[in-house]
Order: sequence, then C-alpha cells, then structure tokens
Amino acid sequence: MLRCCNTCQELKEAYQEMGMPYFHILDTAMQCRNSVGCRVHGDVLVSKVGGNVHVALGKSTAFDRPASLAAAKLPSCGIQAAALVMEMMHVLSESGLDHIKKHQYKAGKYTPLDNLLNPYWIQLAEALPRWLAPNTVTLVGFCPLVISYALSYWVSPSFETPPPRWLMFVMTGALFFYQTMDAMDGKQARRTGSSSPLGQLFDHGCDCLACVAQTGAAAAVLSFGPNFLGLFSLNILSSGFFMAQWEEYHTGTLPTAYGPVGVTETQFFLMGLTLVSGLLGPQVVESFTNMELNLPLLGTVVFKTLFLKGWMLFVGFFMTMCMLKNVAQALRERGLPGAAVLQDLVPVLLQNVLLACWSPQVVAAAAREISLWTLLLLFYYTAQMILFSMARMPFPMLQKWLAPYALLVLLSWAVPPLLLRRLLVGLLTVFGVWLLWWLASVQKQLTRKLEIYTFNITKKYVNGAHANKSID
Repeated sequence: MLRCCNTCQELKEAYQEMGMPYFHILDTAMQCRNSVGCRVHGDVLVSKVGGNVHVALGKSTAFDRPASLAAAKLPSCGIQAAALVMEMMHVLSESGLDHIKKHQYKAGKYTPLDNLLNPYWIQLAEALPRWLAPNTVTLVGFCPLVISYALSYWVSPSFETPPPRWLMFVMTGALFFYQTMDAMDGKQARRTGSSSPLGQLFDHGCDCLACVAQTGAAAAVLSFGPNFLGLFSLNILSSGFFMAQWEEYHTGTLPTAYGPVGVTETQFFLMGLTLVSGLLGPQVVESFTNMELNLPLLGTVVFKTLFLKGWMLFVGFFMTMCMLKNVAQALRERGLPGAAVLQDLVPVLLQNVLLACWSPQVVAAAAREISLWTLLLLFYYTAQMILFSMARMPFPMLQKWLAPYALLVLLSWAVPPLLLRRLLVGLLTVFGVWLLWWLASVQKQLTRKLEIYTFNITKKYVNGAHANKSID
C-alpha cells in the first residue's frame, strides 16, 4: 500500500529501502526543507469542460521532473524496486554537481563576421516568445541537420555517389538554420534569465554532433569514396572540437576563433560550398573535383585530394596552437608538467591511430559505419570533457568503449568484410543506446541539482520570483 512520507526521516528511510541515495533531497524536499507533509499539485489537461477530476493514491510516479519541485514527484514510499524504471547512472559526484552549480561560462572572442551578424541575431532572438526555452531553440535548429545527414547517408552510403541538387539545397538550408538558431539560443537564455550549465552542455554537445553533419555535407560534395584520407578529413574536425573543449578545461575560456577565422567563418564556408554545388549540379561538381592540377613541388594532383589535405592542414594548425597554448599555460601558471596536461589527449590519439588500422577491404565495405561510430565516440569524449570541465572532475584517460572498437579493428583483418559490417552495425547500435542512457543520466542529475527543466522555463526565470513551478 502507498503511504505518505510526512517527515524528513520517513522520506530518508523510504529512499534507503529502495536502495537509492537520498543526499540530494535534504536541501530540496519539502519535508526536509520546510517540515511539511506531502503536497500534491499540478496541471490537468482535459478534453471536455464538464465532469470531475479525482485524485487518488496509486503506484504511479513521475521521473521526468526535478526532485525539488514537489515531494509527491519523488519515488513513492511504498513502491517496490521492480516497479522502477531503469536506474540512471551516477556520472557526477556530489562535489562535481556543486561545482557545476557555481560554474560561469566564459566565451572566446568574436570575429569580425560575428560582430557583423550579431545585430541580426539579437533582433531574431528578441522576436522569440519568452516562454521558449533556450535548449528548445538549440534542438529545433539541430533537427534539420540530422535529417540532412540521414538523407546523405541514404543517397551515398559509401561517399561515392554525387548528391542531387535538391539535397545540396537541403544541406545549405539546414546548415544556415542551425547556425542561426545556435547563435540565438544563448541570447534567448540571457534575455529570459535562464542561462545554466545544462544549457552549456546541451548547446556544445549539439555543436559537436553538428560537426558530423557539417563534415558530411563537405563529404557529399567531394564524393571522395571509401578511403582513409576521406575518413580522416571527417575525423579531424571532431578532434579539433574536442581540443577546443580541452583548452577550456585547462584555461577556463572556450576558444571559438583564432584571429579573424572562427566557427562562424567555417560554417559559412561549408554553406557556400553546398550552395554552389547545388547551383552547378552533380555532373559539373564531379568533373571539377576530379580535375587534375599540375602544381610546383607537388606535381600532378587531383583537386579533391588537394582540398582534403588542405582542410586537414587548416584544422591541424589550430589544433597544434591549442596544444601549445595549454601546455605553456599549465607550465607557467599552475606548475603542472606537460605530460599531466597531454594525458587528456590519449583517447583521441588512440582513436585516430585505430582509425588508420582498419582493413582496407572493410573500409571499402563499411566506410560510412566506421565514420559514424568514430565520430560518435569522439562526441562522447567531448561531452565528458565539457561536463568534467564544469564539474572540476578528472577526465578519464582510459575509455572503456575503445576496447570493442579496437577489437573490431583487429577482426577486420580476419573476418569477411560483409560479416564484419553486420557486427559493426550491431555494436554501433548498442553504443548508440548506451550513449543515450548516459546523456539521460547526466540530464537527470543536472536538472535535480539545478532545479530546472531541460525544455521548459520555470516561473522563477520568467517572472523573477523564486517559485519552483513550471510553465506548461
């Protein structure tokens, strides 16, 4: 039978019976904070005006709300463990959550193009309704990128088929829409007073995943085929994004540009590339990218090969500058040895080394799947770096998901390519589900600690009061 926890002690005992930690409720639950009994409140959406609404005890419980909003939304005292939804992972320690609650984001410098477009972005942000959560703005902008990547995957599963004009225009629109919404979400957060560390994680996490779609757009234009040069050209941007977060981990400031060139310039370059490709058509683009050039010192080289190598040098230069800056600052300000700073790069370095070790036959048969799993792993490392930078927790040098990746690399030399492709798809699916679980666990811990919603602005943000109710 369901019973109500009227005292803080009863609530703690109920949590202990369920085998769940109760430390987060001591300062948030009404029984512990205000010494009152259970209170049930909320909104009910009905389809008819007539009729009655009855509230009765039962075994249902809500897990999608911050724990402090109402004691009735905590796990009920009498529910057995079998009735619980899958338990979330505890990614962050209590001290890490305390650090996150006090975290203040420090952005890098604007470029001239950022300053030029900023009034336009501000005007668009002012047109948004104040009840719209910044994370919702980010998510709405991100969804078209997912669709454009899925379409490019369907049209060219092995990076060989030039995309049709309509797909190039879709990619251009998706890139522009995301870039605009990404510039607006922070402004929406500041104008509504709803800036939070969760918003930083959500925003930068989507930025990292956007790298997959953005480089996928360039891959669609060049149609470089299933080869190692193409895979590394896709991989290097996500590696560079990791290193930008690594710099914030050690310096406290996220670099978004070096000199006059930054994220905005790179995004507009990709938009221009896809737009021109759509205007010219696949046949013209294919003939141009396969054009042979006779260059001094380099000799005869295909244009798309030259472009990919130039792209890798461009991103690699900024990655090198980032590494030198971090090591120098660690030596100068904190007295840390360079090895202690560089050890954070071990997972990314191992990932790139393993990428070069795939069997060429498997690369030819499953280039898209290898690329997607590699980029998702880099996203996972980057999300950890963002999270642990705010929490001031150590970044784990040994990453457990490198083991199955390395195992498949080893099997690629012994197992037939088509069979290994099936194994790759299976492990990619398992990792994707686990990654969603990990992200949901982080989201749950942060919303409980910060007493906020992910896609909802609370009244305390909209009205400036300290009420803990949501706007539904």
